[in-house]
Amino acid sequence: MAKKENFHPYYIGTEHGRISFGQVRESNQIAACMLESGPDAGRHYIVMDETGNAEQGTKGSTRSICPGTFTVKSGKDIVNYTEGSSDPRNIPAIWYEAENGDIIIKAPRGRIKLEAESIELTAKGFDGRTGNILLDADDKIALNAQIVDVKSRVSTKIFSESTVDFIGKGIMNI
Repeated sequence: MAKKENFHPYYIGTEHGRISFGQVRESNQIAACMLESGPDAGRHYIVMDETGNAEQGTKGSTRSICPGTFTVKSGKDIVNYTEGSSDPRNIPAIWYEAENGDIIIKAPRGRIKLEAESIELTAKGFDGRTGNILLDADDKIALNAQIVDVKSRVSTKIFSESTVDFIGKGIMNI
């Protein structure tokens, strides 16, 4: 593939960082806009790609790369509860939407923690069979709550290669 050229790039910055428009990157793609820090050898940057592979999703992509902690804090001025009400207005402070494709959150050497007043998982398929929530663990899935309700409209199955224990310390109805 021929080396891309941009005859009108623009750069401004100091030894601490720079912003560039139209930079041809090492990947032979043009960054429409790029914000880079200076002293960390290019490991900390935000890039908005102009060119790339549309089929792989890199054309028009935005990447934020940082060697340290990435923090987003928002919603300070949102009033989610009107005065005297305990009903939330459900105003989103952060909104992620993938119009097509997946959203992947990955921590191969860490944990993913979700903490909120309430957590809802909803899977809505397009044909009545594709809306699935799958939990898969190497060791254990533990549910701990005051009440655990399991409800299904067609079938409920519990499989075990070893022991199945149903323990009701008070009353157990089967």
